Amino acid sequence: MNKFLIAASLTAMLFSARASAQKDSIRQYVSKALDIMQHKSVNKSRINWEELSRITLSDASEARTIKETYPVLGKALRALKDSHSKFYPAEEVRQYTLGYKATGQAFPVIEGKLLENKYAYISLPDIGSFNKDDWNLYINTFYSKVNELQKQKPKGWILDLRNNYGGMLYPMYAAAAPFFDRKNIVGTKDAEGNIEYFNYKDGKFYEGPAATQFFTLKERQPSQIKAPVAVLVNKVTGSSAEFITAAFAGQKNVNLIGVNTQGLTSANQEYKLSDGSFLVLTIGNIIDRTGKEYNIIGEGIAPDIRIEKTDDKTKTNEAYMNTAFRYIDGKL
Repeated sequence: MNKFLIAASLTAMLFSARASAQKDSIRQYVSKALDIMQHKSVNKSRINWEELSRITLSDASEARTIKETYPVLGKALRALKDSHSKFYPAEEVRQYTLGYKATGQAFPVIEGKLLENKYAYISLPDIGSFNKDDWNLYINTFYSKVNELQKQKPKGWILDLRNNYGGMLYPMYAAAAPFFDRKNIVGTKDAEGNIEYFNYKDGKFYEGPAATQFFTLKERQPSQIKAPVAVLVNKVTGSSAEFITAAFAGQKNVNLIGVNTQGLTSANQEYKLSDGSFLVLTIGNIIDRTGKEYNIIGEGIAPDIRIEKTDDKTKTNEAYMNTAFRYIDGKL
């Protein structure tokens, strides 16, 4: 009987130790996420961190597994009030990393064509994949279509960013690079006022002076486009697509045509947590070549030429295209 009691006591102590260790692990996980938020959030100076930490750790205290803390961290991110930060669970991150083909998704369609024998039209769609092969395919496909259109010597270009809700900026910026006129045209401004411009050259994406992303190019990078460019935007155009939109602000051979963009004009950075989940945190606001900061949530980027939206999608599209044609022809 005594041996049984001793064994039962040891088992209880072992279970208690494991439960305590699990609780410590959960607390460390949440504390680490809070630490990243406090040091990197664009709104960090506006937050009562003592109160947010107390509430978040209290909410997480009942969690028995790290997975059960996901809603808690989502709530903490919403408290930052930047409308852009988000928590991505480990399983969702794996899906993003596997890419379109492995997960049975349709790859973004990049449409390129010559309109009325003189206007080169090409779309720049969203890309929601963290897979490097997807990025390379996206860039190479875009370059291939631009190269083919350049052979036809168009009078001007129409770059369509409508309905591009965002996704990964790196491949999108690299694809659009032939349309940009110079360096240091778009970047971010953080909570301390530090500015870091993005650039691209020879298959490398730069954040400030550091090359942070590398692409494998099979297609020749198109020569710089100097003809007039009509960039089409709408209310869906958001996030990374707004970085592309802002990059054109003030460029002499470009006019933005449409309506104000979505207004998610802030920069997000992925921070990997111990279980593989991502804390995607807003760390700064978009800044353009003129030094203008886009820091008002929901305001978006205003077009140079406004298109009045109608309930008839066909008529709205016709208005976009006719306006683009007139701009390229020098009639606006």
